[in-house]
Amino acid sequence: MYEEPKDNKSLVQEDSIRVDIPTRHLSSFSVFFDKVHSINGLHLLSAVSQIFLGTLVVALSLLDIIQPGWIAGLMTIVGSGTIIVGMYFVYYVLTNTDSFDSLLNKAIRRVINSQN
Repeated sequence: MYEEPKDNKSLVQEDSIRVDIPTRHLSSFSVFFDKVHSINGLHLLSAVSQIFLGTLVVALSLLDIIQPGWIAGLMTIVGSGTIIVGMYFVYYVLTNTDSFDSLLNKAIRRVINSQN
């Protein structure tokens, strides 16, 4: 086979120092926006609506719109539990993002799994 001769005057030397590109400093809004798009939006929407509806039930109970009092008390307890579960679900959805979210990383993961 044909081998190219090595040029002593090459532009890139083998012992050259690697120059790192400085990382971008992203704002907190852009980091949040990136996380929202990397997860299932339906889960986030359902968690936010659960928090909103739980807050609405508690507010209606405290304003004495729900009668009799024992039903209002029961609805306050159920609404408070719904708010807590919704907040936990938002936390879970935003913190558990998949690290293999690019197409290339998914392809590499499939190849590795098929070899095993």
